[in-house]
Amino acid sequence: MAIAKSHSQSVLPNPRCLVLESIEQSDDNFLLAVHVEQVPSCPECGRPSHSRHSSYLRRLQDLPWQGLTVQILLRVRRFRCRNHDCPRQVFTERVEGVPSYLRQTSRLAEIVRVVGYSPGGLPRARLLARLAIRTSDDTVLRRVKAPVTPGANDPIEILGVDDWAWRKGQSYGTILVDLGQRSVRDLLADRSAQSFQAWLQQQPRIRVISRDRGGIYAEGAELGSPAARQVADRFHLFLNLSAAVERALEQHGHELWLRDPMPDQTKGKGEVAKSRTRQQILQQERRHRRFQRYEEVIKQYRQGYSLKKISAMAHLDRRTVRRWVRAGAFPERQPARPRPTQVQRFEEYLRRRWGQGCHNATRLFRELRDLGYRGGRSMVARQVARWRKDLPPLSALSTQKITPKQAAMLVTRSGARLTAEQQALLDRLSKQCPALRQLREFSGEFRAVFQKREEEALHRWIVRAKNSGIRSLARFAAGLQKDFSAVIAAVETDWSNGQVEGQINRLKMLKRQMYGRAGFVLLRARVLPYVPLRTLHYVAVAA
Repeated sequence: MAIAKSHSQSVLPNPRCLVLESIEQSDDNFLLAVHVEQVPSCPECGRPSHSRHSSYLRRLQDLPWQGLTVQILLRVRRFRCRNHDCPRQVFTERVEGVPSYLRQTSRLAEIVRVVGYSPGGLPRARLLARLAIRTSDDTVLRRVKAPVTPGANDPIEILGVDDWAWRKGQSYGTILVDLGQRSVRDLLADRSAQSFQAWLQQQPRIRVISRDRGGIYAEGAELGSPAARQVADRFHLFLNLSAAVERALEQHGHELWLRDPMPDQTKGKGEVAKSRTRQQILQQERRHRRFQRYEEVIKQYRQGYSLKKISAMAHLDRRTVRRWVRAGAFPERQPARPRPTQVQRFEEYLRRRWGQGCHNATRLFRELRDLGYRGGRSMVARQVARWRKDLPPLSALSTQKITPKQAAMLVTRSGARLTAEQQALLDRLSKQCPALRQLREFSGEFRAVFQKREEEALHRWIVRAKNSGIRSLARFAAGLQKDFSAVIAAVETDWSNGQVEGQINRLKMLKRQMYGRAGFVLLRARVLPYVPLRTLHYVAVAA
């Protein structure tokens, strides 16, 4: 005789075939005894069976009630398959809403997956415990890593591809973004033309592929989707131009010093030497040793040794050797910028009080405390000690070194985006370094090509750059000519890798959130868009 269905029956995962027998409540949970009433079918052949073999109990966790955990004690039956042609002789009846081999119902497993999708395992396990959903961090991660392919049946037409770093300079992966849908389509564990080609062959409807200037993705796109139009990313084009300008300016490093008014020259050499601190003496000794190594590298380079051989003999990184060789003069190290202190927030007030004649550091410290200053007196004393020696409030150097990278950023930036201070700095540098004017002219013309969207203008720019006599700029132009079809597509179309770069930033955030300990499967699951698993929704059954 079937048990009459109650209101509690309607909250079961599948009230159509699950029957509630009893409810027991303890201090921290509800225990529901449930059995199944249905005519089961063999999962292999689909034939119904009434021949019962045995039964067993399953303990399942379900959605909480009134802040208490709910445990379902489900009695599941085994049946014999009477189809002699079926390879399975005994089977366990399936219940919709109750997955096989899980200790959670489908709806609870989906909530665990949703909660674990954003923050990860252990933090979400703590939150779920507060919600009366008891589960471990490993279970949360297993739910997040459930194999789901988002948009597997949705065709993709506009694809953006770029690499991302597992460990910068050592191992990289590939991110694939649907630019039309503005979402990540897939993540590849490596950066190779072969894996990219294999992925593209499964996407026959791709029309446009936006990529960086690297040859790996160009080769993979050519082999995996030859009909698609490749577009070189504009950001990477201007980044490559900036790198070429930087290499060109490395040979003019001695012209990038800004001469400021020198300190008072009336002091004797003995007095200057006497004022040197121990730290300054040690800095001078380190500079002397570095200068000796620089001279040794240049001497070996002039003797015909390769950069690789010089790097091994001098025990220096090859990039350091290349930078020294290209510099044309000894590259001075830029002095470290002092970290801002708490007292600098009140510098305007200190200047005003100093001008009014208050030169007592303790008194100034007490006044700042009333204004909200939380630092110590020594910081205030150090700030005003420089003023006691009649030095400027901000220590000024006799010369200021502008690095080639800083100068290249000014050269390649559009005039509309330069501040008044940056424009003044660029004008000063142009007077001291004539080559900078020529590089600025080439940069402006290259930017105008993309603004006007003229193929012929790009042709003219490449020819001029190759004949400019600037080796780094000529190499950049040769690279553009080699990849001309993708570059001209960047000029004519609006597609770029801006979305891809944003998704890479999100990937980095997720990777750091897991302290770099996430495997590829978990990282891929959290980077891909969330897709809910199929869950069942039933109408409540009245009593």
